[in-house]
Amino acid sequence: MRRLIDRAEPGVTRYVARPIKDYQLPLIVIRGSRDGPRVCVSAGVHGSEYCAIEAAQRLLAMSPMEIRGTLVVAPLVNTPGFSKRSVYTSPLDDKNLNRVFPGDPVGTPTEQVAHWFANEVLSQVDAYIDLHCGDLNEALEPFTLFREGDGEAERLARVFGFPVAIASPATGMTISAAAAFGVPAIIAEAGGGGRYDSEAVDRLVDGVQRVLQELQVTERRAPQREHDNTINILRCVGAVADVGGLWYPNCSVGSFVEANSGLGCIRNLYGDDVASVTAPVAGKVMFHISSLAVNPGETVAGICF
Repeated sequence: MRRLIDRAEPGVTRYVARPIKDYQLPLIVIRGSRDGPRVCVSAGVHGSEYCAIEAAQRLLAMSPMEIRGTLVVAPLVNTPGFSKRSVYTSPLDDKNLNRVFPGDPVGTPTEQVAHWFANEVLSQVDAYIDLHCGDLNEALEPFTLFREGDGEAERLARVFGFPVAIASPATGMTISAAAAFGVPAIIAEAGGGGRYDSEAVDRLVDGVQRVLQELQVTERRAPQREHDNTINILRCVGAVADVGGLWYPNCSVGSFVEANSGLGCIRNLYGDDVASVTAPVAGKVMFHISSLAVNPGETVAGICF
């Protein structure tokens, strides 16, 4: 039986994929009349990352007439998380979809979805862009992320055009599953906090257009940016909360911190300070939890250096 992407005729084909029972995953294949690469763009791997989901929605307006090859758009992968407004995880099993790749065909629901997406979609394309933003409880500065040591993925991360690209071990993620099939893949993040941020959405769409142009899928040009020739390749480490409670940060996104400096404190429900979180390295705060609530083991801030 031919896979969904193979079955698509020139034009726009809409599928409702069913990786597991009662799970509906929208998949749109925009196939041009001319041969060319297959590129997949996904969003909503975390179901409450709304700027990313909206950016993917805007890509659906692209015409097959401007496509060389095939553009596969999965605008909302974690549909249960979207409907329940879940942070990070799926309500089906409380697992983070972007931590369980390549998945398991007989595992939990999230693991089965990851296995299906990796084998039915990611293995069938030539390049992959996974759109993200800060979740409901996160604030961040825009960045791209690629697997450390993957030269082609680093090139695409640079082409996307955000001022910071992070080299990451990237285990358990969509991009690591793609890399296992030899597919260069990046994650792009902008916006967050559950807000509709039109500037962040525009930046994500522009970045995708840059990559599509670089891969010769489209001739549509994205606007030039001042920092196009000064993109920083950094590494990132997380500062983790040992206990749960109420989180009071004293750092802000974009600020620079010293190693071992205080990032914030955690208090219990009686108002007592029960823990402090310090910066593991000196660097720039790229993202942090912006909600009052924090759980044990959560990354409260990401420091790039």
